Amino acid sequence: MGPGQPTMSSLEIPNLEDTGSNWVIYKKRVINLLTHEGLERHLYGTAPKPEELREVDGKWVLEGNPTKPLNDDEIEEHNTKIDIFEQNDAIVRGVIYATISRYTHLRIYKEKTSAKLW
Repeated sequence: MGPGQPTMSSLEIPNLEDTGSNWVIYKKRVINLLTHEGLERHLYGTAPKPEELREVDGKWVLEGNPTKPLNDDEIEEHNTKIDIFEQNDAIVRGVIYATISRYTHLRIYKEKTSAKLW
């Protein structure tokens, strides 16, 4: 990020009113912030989630290719991709949680992804 560019903490997002009366401005600012950070696809559920790993005959494989066992480096690389995806989704959920009321939070807290919260 170059000098003078806004950081995530410097961009102001209004709290969403329980009535939704400020939804238009809230939505635009959240989308703008997350676009700036490269995270907006998490809002829409279009960020590609890495495939799940599963164990077959004592070897780790990808769900989509159960006949090709992964070596230790491939497993570590894949787990890093999963971690990055989960961390990015948690950032987006954090932005939403930080800008909604307790009442709204209690209505949506069981959702597992930021796209479902949105």
